Amino acid sequence: MIGRDTELAQLRALVSGVRLLLGDPGLGKTTLLDEVVRTARARVLRVTGRESERDLDFAGLDQLVRPVLDRVPRLPDRQARALLGAVGLATDPEPPDALLTGLAVLTLLSAVAEAGPVLVTVDDAQWLDAPSLGALAFAARRLDAEPVALLLAARGVTAPAGFDGFPELRLRPLGVPEAAQLLDTLPRPPHGPARERVLSQAAGNPLGLIELSKATGRYADTEPLPLTDRLTAVMTAQFGALPAPTRAALLLVAVADSARVPGLEAAALAPAEHAGLVRVDQTGPRFTHPLVRSAIYHAVPYAERAAAHRRIAAALHDQPDRHSWHLAAAALEPDEQVAAQLEQTATQAQRRGGAAAAARVLERAAALSPAEADQARRLLAAAGLAQTAGQADWVRELATRVLALTTDPRLLLAARQRLGWSLVWSGDHAAALTTLLGVAAEAPSWAALGFAATIAHRTGTRRDRDAVLDTLARMPEPVDEEQQVWVRACAETPAGRAATVGDLHRIAAGTTILGSAAWLLDETDLAVRLLRDALARLRAPGLRGGSGGAMNALQWSCFDSGRWDEALAVSREARDLAAAYRMEPVAASADLCAAAVHALRGNDEVAASLLAGMLAAADTTEYRAAAAQARHVAGLSAFARGDFPAAYAQLRRLFGDDGEPLHHRVSYLGIADLAAAVARLESPEPGRHLVERVLAGLTGDCGPRLRHLVCRTRGLLADPEAAGGHFEQALAEPGQWPFERAQTLLDHGEWLRRRRRINDAKPVLVEALETFHRLRSAPWARRAEAELRACGVQGSAAAPDALAALTAQQREIVILAGRGLTNAEIADHLFLSPRTVASHLYRSYPKLGVAGRHQLRDLIPDEG
Repeated sequence: MIGRDTELAQLRALVSGVRLLLGDPGLGKTTLLDEVVRTARARVLRVTGRESERDLDFAGLDQLVRPVLDRVPRLPDRQARALLGAVGLATDPEPPDALLTGLAVLTLLSAVAEAGPVLVTVDDAQWLDAPSLGALAFAARRLDAEPVALLLAARGVTAPAGFDGFPELRLRPLGVPEAAQLLDTLPRPPHGPARERVLSQAAGNPLGLIELSKATGRYADTEPLPLTDRLTAVMTAQFGALPAPTRAALLLVAVADSARVPGLEAAALAPAEHAGLVRVDQTGPRFTHPLVRSAIYHAVPYAERAAAHRRIAAALHDQPDRHSWHLAAAALEPDEQVAAQLEQTATQAQRRGGAAAAARVLERAAALSPAEADQARRLLAAAGLAQTAGQADWVRELATRVLALTTDPRLLLAARQRLGWSLVWSGDHAAALTTLLGVAAEAPSWAALGFAATIAHRTGTRRDRDAVLDTLARMPEPVDEEQQVWVRACAETPAGRAATVGDLHRIAAGTTILGSAAWLLDETDLAVRLLRDALARLRAPGLRGGSGGAMNALQWSCFDSGRWDEALAVSREARDLAAAYRMEPVAASADLCAAAVHALRGNDEVAASLLAGMLAAADTTEYRAAAAQARHVAGLSAFARGDFPAAYAQLRRLFGDDGEPLHHRVSYLGIADLAAAVARLESPEPGRHLVERVLAGLTGDCGPRLRHLVCRTRGLLADPEAAGGHFEQALAEPGQWPFERAQTLLDHGEWLRRRRRINDAKPVLVEALETFHRLRSAPWARRAEAELRACGVQGSAAAPDALAALTAQQREIVILAGRGLTNAEIADHLFLSPRTVASHLYRSYPKLGVAGRHQLRDLIPDEG
């Protein structure tokens, strides 16, 4: 290859991992991939994105799987069924599950690599269907322990969705010497002025050099057109010069956009092959460049394209989705028969996991529906599927069209509810709340009211919460008790919790709604139990996309209750889920929870990197709950570093100058940490006054957790004589929050030591230290150890954590292995490959001082 030796060497050197090949059309991405494949000493699996198949979910994955179908039965059963279901080969497929499909791809590549290195090439990734791209991205991020290399080529300079952060190789235009050298290799290289025009207009683009050199004297002029437009003109002229039978055959190839073209004879394509427009081999015809297909497709009148689509459709009765799409492409006017066929294929696409593709099918079916009622019904169904796919802007557009089409009250209410959802995720919370409360009152709809309550909790404003509670008061019988508890938990202040907590315990069941309500109401142990039960069901294939809320509540409940390793495990799973289902708020909350654990364990760099983006958005977001959580975690991180002014600067922003909370629930959880920072300032008086104003606003019975925090707050800022009573009162409260209790024990122990009550201080400080060691909270453990040394106790009074030397993922794997799970079972549980699990275990054994997994059970902590 001329001028690409450096790039070719880099790509050939890749034996594992991922590399992106980016660049403009015509720079040689496909040729580079072909050359790498030609010399590869590995099993090669090839995938090519096709413009006509970008709306056919898992069309790309089908290309990857077909050559290694014999390996699929060796996968874990649910993975095998998910993968075969995705590509339409399962008689009893798993319900759609993006994470499970991604894991199946990872496990399949790992299994193929057992026989030797594997090279996966993906060309024209910009046209790959979204589910296939998502599954490949999922696997790509977990290939670190596999002898698998993935080369992915795409147009432009932006990585395809899901592939951000991977190493990139960007192709540049050829320099003038290399461009001239390439021209000299052509059968009829241009000379003189024509050569200069070609070099100038091609601007180093290899395809441009080749194609423009064929048209010297006709198209190599100086008009200021983009290169692709010039090339299209050249290709269209070449197409027009071909014999009629060849043009007809090429049009069929362009319309089919696949190797399977009915009634095609190789002889008819020979002139096009000589002209360099197609290549033909045993697999069928293939255009030399995607621009060729596009030029030919648009070079003929619509009537000819429609006839070609109908001919292709007639040959594809065994592929209902492609058959219907070709019929739809040939339809110029509404056609109920074609619309009904499309609607039927949408159901099939949905069963395979293609929510977005099914929505597109239904949108096209609506466009072909003669009756407005059918149009509205199909658009509403499309909006529901687009909501499942997480595409808020599209849901908004579809729902708005339904509202303009129909007067059916049932469809109007459903469309408004979809519209409310889209407005939430589009950031227009005020319009979303108004829409959802209107639906809740008119339908009436408890589901709409519950969603509105979620918005009100996120914003935390009194106006939003009052609007939700006013609507709740007007809801008719029968009452949805679960939603009622959720609405009150979201919208009421802590002082109103008692009656809601009573109802919660009376109807408690393992549902996401009640588990999340228990988390908000500080019934933390109950929340963990209910949410674990809910997630055990929601992790089933087909249901996982609805588990974001449960994971969000469970990770924070685990954090609050001292189950920090479980919190990290759930946050990792939540991030995977968010990536697969495009749930950005779930990802942000997962990062924040992980940041909280790392901050309290003293992992400053990790915490800071996770916090950076959220703190930048904290001042501008309308969602005060997230902003308050970010401020609290940032304050704790600064406190852990011993930077008390920075801790105060973050924590004081949980409240206004008048003591009003930024958020009606989240802010109060930071009151004691704010007091601890104030107590360590050189000039604490302004902070003291702020805390006093905050405490004055806390009225009524706020529950044991806030009572504990308030008593600790008073103890930290009280006169030395009175502080002890406040600490004792705090510690007398029943506790489900071990870190907060240990903080109070440490404060009390410090107070006792300073009062020279050494013997009273020692057991208090030892209990605090034991908790900090169990949680692996190194900054606070060091403080407790320093206080014990001041009491005359040398050395640590608590045994260190046996797993402390492991990374978070190693720890998670070791715990599961210690509980008896096999590598394959651990991989299936954690969405890793079995080889990655084995690699982590192998690196963990020396750190733990054990010889194998049979010794792990005795090292595993019990978090409850």
